[in-house]
Amino acid sequence: MNRFSPFAPRSDLLSAPNPFAAPPPRPSAAVRFGTAVGVGTAAALVCALPATSRVAAAVESTEGLPRVWIALASAALLPMIAAVVVLRGAREGLRPYAGSDVGLRAFGVALWIASLLVTFALFGSVLRATTHQHALAGVTFAFGAAAVAVASAVACTRVVVILQNASPFLRNALGGLLALVAIAALAFVAARFLGAIARDPQSAVAGGTVVDVLAFTVVALVAAHPSLTLQRAIAFVGAPVAVLVAVMGAVTLQDSPLHVAIDQRAPAFSATADLLAGPDGPDAGR
Repeated sequence: MNRFSPFAPRSDLLSAPNPFAAPPPRPSAAVRFGTAVGVGTAAALVCALPATSRVAAAVESTEGLPRVWIALASAALLPMIAAVVVLRGAREGLRPYAGSDVGLRAFGVALWIASLLVTFALFGSVLRATTHQHALAGVTFAFGAAAVAVASAVACTRVVVILQNASPFLRNALGGLLALVAIAALAFVAARFLGAIARDPQSAVAGGTVVDVLAFTVVALVAAHPSLTLQRAIAFVGAPVAVLVAVMGAVTLQDSPLHVAIDQRAPAFSATADLLAGPDGPDAGR
């Protein structure tokens, strides 16, 4: 029976989409910019937390934890706002290509990325343990990584097709099982990574950089969620808070020991910290 027929059940008539319904109102450019600045500021404060603990430990005798946090957040502020704007634009650009199974396709992409992280980490550790020539290990890793990426993409695509054709119960069960396996594998790799850093203090800076980049990426993805675009309160307070964080951070970064600690403990923040410190900052004489 046609669901738009007058003899259709009442529940069908109530659940039928209204073809004349207006789309949700698009916020103005000022509101979109204000929310980007506001959520970018909050995201910068969050993503600076891991680096704050490392840098504060090096300057705890001269700088308090809040000053270190504000300095690092100010260094991450402009890159985070730019990332939020770019990710929002990418989401809008990809929206016309998103069908009804966009969630499954996103799950497939996430599964593919997780498989690459785990496989590359294990493959690299095996090459490091068995190959003593760095050039040969690099070439082997490059070709092996390319083959693994293609094979994993084909496998994940097949998984998405299987989930699309499965019943809702089976789809949820298989999806949940695959998600648990991926999370367990990532946790195993992360544990090995942290163990390697603990055994080799010289790798602590590289490990901290990886953590900082991951924190920035995850927080930026969350901050770019479309629901935050409509929050006018964020747009109203975002710009003043961003200016306050930037000014306080620029003043704090004039302190030479803090600037040196950022260079040594959190190099991912170093370039923008140099820009904020200005030509007359602590690095002017170097």
